[in-house]
Amino acid sequence: MKQQTTTGFGLSDTTGLVKAAIVAAIYVVLTLMVAPLSFGVIQFRVSEILNFLGLYNPRYIVAITLGVVIANMFNPASYGVADMLIGSLSTFVFLWLGRIVGERLVALLATTGKHQVQPMIIKYLALIVVFSLSMITIAFMICHFENIWPLFWPTYWSLVASEAGVLSLGGLVMYPLATRIDFHS
Repeated sequence: MKQQTTTGFGLSDTTGLVKAAIVAAIYVVLTLMVAPLSFGVIQFRVSEILNFLGLYNPRYIVAITLGVVIANMFNPASYGVADMLIGSLSTFVFLWLGRIVGERLVALLATTGKHQVQPMIIKYLALIVVFSLSMITIAFMICHFENIWPLFWPTYWSLVASEAGVLSLGGLVMYPLATRIDFHS
Protein backbone atom coordinates (compact mmCIF):
# COMPACT_ATOMS: atom_id res chain seq x y z
CA MET A 1 0.00 0.00 0.00
CA LYS A 2 1.37 3.40 -0.99
CA GLN A 3 1.77 5.82 1.88
CA GLN A 4 0.08 9.18 1.36
CA THR A 5 2.03 12.33 2.00
CA THR A 6 0.43 14.90 4.23
CA THR A 7 0.89 18.63 4.35
CA GLY A 8 0.28 21.34 6.89
CA PHE A 9 -1.00 19.98 10.14
CA GLY A 10 -1.17 16.35 9.03
CA LEU A 11 -4.92 16.63 8.49
CA SER A 12 -5.04 16.30 4.71
CA ASP A 13 -6.09 12.66 4.70
CA THR A 14 -8.91 10.73 6.33
CA THR A 15 -6.60 8.86 8.68
CA GLY A 16 -5.12 12.10 9.99
CA LEU A 17 -8.56 13.61 10.52
CA VAL A 18 -9.79 10.51 12.35
CA LYS A 19 -6.72 10.42 14.61
CA ALA A 20 -7.17 14.11 15.43
CA ALA A 21 -10.87 13.62 16.17
CA ILE A 22 -10.13 10.70 18.48
CA VAL A 23 -7.53 12.72 20.41
CA ALA A 24 -9.92 15.70 20.69
CA ALA A 25 -12.66 13.39 21.99
CA ILE A 26 -10.32 11.76 24.51
CA TYR A 27 -9.27 15.23 25.70
CA VAL A 28 -12.90 16.20 26.31
CA VAL A 29 -13.74 12.94 28.09
CA LEU A 30 -10.68 13.10 30.36
CA THR A 31 -11.39 16.74 31.20
CA LEU A 32 -15.03 16.17 32.05
CA MET A 33 -14.26 12.95 33.91
CA VAL A 34 -12.55 14.90 36.70
CA ALA A 35 -14.70 18.05 36.52
CA PRO A 36 -15.02 20.34 38.46
CA LEU A 37 -11.31 19.85 39.25
CA SER A 38 -10.60 20.55 35.56
CA PHE A 39 -11.60 24.19 35.98
CA GLY A 40 -10.77 27.05 38.33
CA VAL A 41 -7.77 28.35 40.22
CA ILE A 42 -6.32 24.90 40.87
CA GLN A 43 -6.81 22.84 37.75
CA PHE A 44 -6.23 19.13 37.62
CA ARG A 45 -6.80 18.36 33.95
CA VAL A 46 -5.71 14.80 33.40
CA SER A 47 -6.30 15.50 29.71
CA GLU A 48 -3.25 17.80 29.66
CA ILE A 49 -1.01 14.73 29.39
CA LEU A 50 -2.15 14.59 25.77
CA ASN A 51 -0.23 17.84 25.17
CA PHE A 52 2.90 15.75 24.64
CA LEU A 53 1.35 14.35 21.46
CA GLY A 54 1.97 17.76 19.88
CA LEU A 55 5.69 17.02 20.06
CA TYR A 56 5.22 14.04 17.78
CA ASN A 57 2.82 15.39 15.15
CA PRO A 58 1.32 18.86 14.59
CA ARG A 59 -2.12 17.34 13.95
CA TYR A 60 -2.35 16.72 17.68
CA ILE A 61 -1.86 20.42 18.45
CA VAL A 62 -4.99 21.09 16.40
CA ALA A 63 -6.78 18.15 18.03
CA ILE A 64 -5.97 19.27 21.56
CA THR A 65 -6.98 22.84 20.74
CA LEU A 66 -10.36 21.56 19.51
CA GLY A 67 -10.66 19.44 22.65
CA VAL A 68 -10.06 22.56 24.79
CA VAL A 69 -12.78 24.47 22.91
CA ILE A 70 -15.31 21.70 23.51
CA ALA A 71 -14.29 20.99 27.12
CA ASN A 72 -14.42 24.69 28.02
CA MET A 73 -18.06 24.80 26.90
CA PHE A 74 -18.75 22.84 30.08
CA ASN A 75 -16.87 25.17 32.46
CA PRO A 76 -19.13 25.54 35.50
CA ALA A 77 -17.84 29.09 36.05
CA SER A 78 -19.55 30.02 32.77
CA TYR A 79 -16.89 32.26 31.29
CA GLY A 80 -18.61 31.51 28.00
CA VAL A 81 -17.10 32.23 24.63
CA ALA A 82 -14.16 34.05 26.22
CA ASP A 83 -13.03 30.83 27.91
CA MET A 84 -13.37 28.87 24.69
CA LEU A 85 -11.40 31.49 22.72
CA ILE A 86 -8.73 32.41 25.28
CA GLY A 87 -8.18 28.85 26.50
CA SER A 88 -8.00 27.36 23.03
CA LEU A 89 -5.89 30.14 21.52
CA SER A 90 -3.50 29.91 24.46
CA THR A 91 -3.31 26.13 24.02
CA PHE A 92 -2.62 26.43 20.29
CA VAL A 93 0.07 29.12 20.65
CA PHE A 94 1.88 27.61 23.62
CA LEU A 95 1.84 24.04 22.31
CA TRP A 96 3.52 25.35 19.16
CA LEU A 97 5.92 27.41 21.24
CA GLY A 98 6.75 24.41 23.43
CA ARG A 99 7.36 22.31 20.34
CA ILE A 100 9.65 24.98 18.81
CA VAL A 101 11.58 25.61 22.04
CA GLY A 102 12.09 21.86 22.49
CA GLU A 103 13.38 21.44 18.93
CA ARG A 104 15.74 24.38 19.29
CA LEU A 105 17.07 23.16 22.62
CA VAL A 106 17.77 19.75 21.13
CA ALA A 107 19.55 21.37 18.17
CA LEU A 108 21.55 23.66 20.45
CA LEU A 109 22.62 20.82 22.73
CA ALA A 110 23.53 18.69 19.70
CA THR A 111 26.02 21.35 18.58
CA THR A 112 27.83 21.17 21.92
CA GLY A 113 27.99 17.38 21.83
CA LYS A 114 27.91 17.33 25.62
CA HIS A 115 24.36 16.23 26.37
CA GLN A 116 23.63 12.68 27.44
CA VAL A 117 19.84 13.02 27.58
CA GLN A 118 17.45 11.59 25.01
CA PRO A 119 16.26 14.42 22.71
CA MET A 120 12.59 13.62 23.37
CA ILE A 121 13.11 14.03 27.13
CA ILE A 122 14.52 17.51 26.46
CA LYS A 123 11.44 18.29 24.37
CA TYR A 124 9.16 17.00 27.14
CA LEU A 125 10.90 19.21 29.71
CA ALA A 126 10.68 22.24 27.43
CA LEU A 127 6.95 21.66 26.92
CA ILE A 128 6.39 21.29 30.66
CA VAL A 129 8.13 24.61 31.38
CA VAL A 130 6.62 26.58 28.48
CA PHE A 131 3.09 25.29 28.95
CA SER A 132 3.14 25.70 32.73
CA LEU A 133 4.32 29.30 32.45
CA SER A 134 1.63 29.93 29.82
CA MET A 135 -0.98 29.74 32.56
CA ILE A 136 -0.61 33.51 32.82
CA THR A 137 -3.33 33.84 30.18
CA ILE A 138 -5.71 31.67 32.22
CA ALA A 139 -4.83 33.56 35.43
CA PHE A 140 -5.70 36.84 33.69
CA MET A 141 -9.01 35.42 32.53
CA ILE A 142 -9.96 34.01 35.93
CA CYS A 143 -9.02 37.23 37.74
CA HIS A 144 -10.95 39.28 35.23
CA PHE A 145 -14.17 37.26 35.39
CA GLU A 146 -14.02 36.63 39.14
CA ASN A 147 -12.84 40.19 39.85
CA ILE A 148 -10.03 38.93 42.10
CA TRP A 149 -7.12 41.03 40.80
CA PRO A 150 -5.42 41.26 44.22
CA LEU A 151 -5.09 37.48 44.01
CA PHE A 152 -3.52 37.45 40.55
CA TRP A 153 -0.08 36.13 41.56
CA PRO A 154 -1.36 33.40 43.90
CA THR A 155 -3.83 32.40 41.17
CA TYR A 156 -1.08 32.32 38.55
CA TRP A 157 1.37 30.32 40.64
CA SER A 158 -1.30 27.82 41.69
CA LEU A 159 -2.12 27.28 38.01
CA VAL A 160 1.58 26.94 37.16
CA ALA A 161 2.08 24.41 39.97
CA SER A 162 -0.97 22.34 39.06
CA GLU A 163 -0.12 22.37 35.35
CA ALA A 164 3.52 21.47 35.99
CA GLY A 165 2.43 18.67 38.32
CA VAL A 166 -0.04 17.17 35.86
CA LEU A 167 2.41 17.45 32.95
CA SER A 168 5.28 15.99 34.97
CA LEU A 169 3.19 13.00 36.02
CA GLY A 170 1.76 12.76 32.52
CA GLY A 171 5.23 12.72 31.01
CA LEU A 172 5.97 9.64 33.10
CA VAL A 173 3.03 7.97 31.38
CA MET A 174 3.35 9.31 27.83
CA TYR A 175 7.10 8.86 27.33
CA PRO A 176 7.11 5.09 27.93
CA LEU A 177 3.85 4.80 25.98
CA ALA A 178 5.52 6.54 23.03
CA THR A 179 8.16 3.81 22.95
CA ARG A 180 5.39 1.31 22.18
CA ILE A 181 3.07 3.45 20.02
CA ASP A 182 4.28 5.49 17.05
CA PHE A 183 2.71 8.90 17.69
CA HIS A 184 4.62 10.41 14.76
CA SER A 185 2.40 8.75 12.16
